[in-house]
Amino acid sequence: MKIPILLLMKRKKTQETIAGFSLIELIVVVLIIGILSAIAAPAWDAFITRQRIRTVNSQVLQALQKAQSEAKSKKEDRIVQFRDVSIDSATNPSTGKPYNDPPRFQIYSTSKTTPIPNNDPFWQSLGVNGEIKSGMVRLVSGVCNSDCTTDTGFENNNTNITFSYLGAVENEDDLPFAITVSTPDDGLRRCVIVETLLGGMRTAEGDNCPI
Repeated sequence: MKIPILLLMKRKKTQETIAGFSLIELIVVVLIIGILSAIAAPAWDAFITRQRIRTVNSQVLQALQKAQSEAKSKKEDRIVQFRDVSIDSATNPSTGKPYNDPPRFQIYSTSKTTPIPNNDPFWQSLGVNGEIKSGMVRLVSGVCNSDCTTDTGFENNNTNITFSYLGAVENEDDLPFAITVSTPDDGLRRCVIVETLLGGMRTAEGDNCPI
């Protein structure tokens, strides 16, 4: 049985039309994905950066609380010290990278010989299990002026604070003591502020953190 030529042409045209629309749809989908990716990428990067700053700041708070807790449980003064590459840029000869980037901290008793060398094995990284790479975050610490805001800033760049065996801040002159974690350009900031002699702490962000 012969199929009429007009019917064959109609079928061919229908197939071409379907195939054509499929290709157009594919192109449209690809374009939409590309546009959405271009829009979403900066927002995603900003979200990841905020998460990094928040996580490192949480580690800072935990370090302070641990030092305070150890001081009370062991009935012995405890010092917690923070180091950042902006304060100590010494390079590890075995890796060729700065010791203190990402920032580090150490908790120790007042009987420990100071200053503590960079190669001391008890330094702990604030690198969030390797997720924070060199140059991602900046840490500054010290006694801050007045209400500890960006406008008032730091009075000094002390890197440590001491908790007595009672869990209180040993030296009143060390208050209020702040540790600010930020992006290298200070665009995003979070901080922990030790503000009372009893060792009371609070967290803040943005312009409520000294730099």
